[in-house]
Amino acid sequence: MLSEEQLNRIALLSDEVLYPEAVSLIRQLLDEEDCEPLPNSQINGLHAISLALNYQALRDFVTHQTERNWSASKRNIEIFYQNLKKYMESMQKNRLKAEFHLLDDQGGVQARRAQTEELMAQLMAEFIQHLVAENSRLLGEQEQQKEEKKEGFSRRER
Repeated sequence: MLSEEQLNRIALLSDEVLYPEAVSLIRQLLDEEDCEPLPNSQINGLHAISLALNYQALRDFVTHQTERNWSASKRNIEIFYQNLKKYMESMQKNRLKAEFHLLDDQGGVQARRAQTEELMAQLMAEFIQHLVAENSRLLGEQEQQKEEKKEGFSRRER
């Protein structure tokens, strides 16, 4: 079980680190990888799995999504999951202890592994919540632009 200090630190990291990084990941995919925002079915499925706070299940889901045979029209989904997997691996290997100072060295190997799983589940739930929000905002903007374009065509036809 995580300490109150760890939970408070995660809440702070969520606002100060994870939110900007989630926005940056989505923006990078749109701007550099020429991807579209994820469809609601994908982002909602990812979010639901993250809310279970079971890091192994989340890791398995993301790995499965990276290994799927996506059609060319859904290549952006594959790219998203590849980038998310890299982010998750980097956080666990490089940032959890050294940068975020969340992991303590108490207990044996099994205790540290269990604590790592719990910390990663919490951190990724926060991160994915921010991904969902940014993705939803972008989908909303796309819908608004489509409506405005449709209205523009309707006005010209009159």
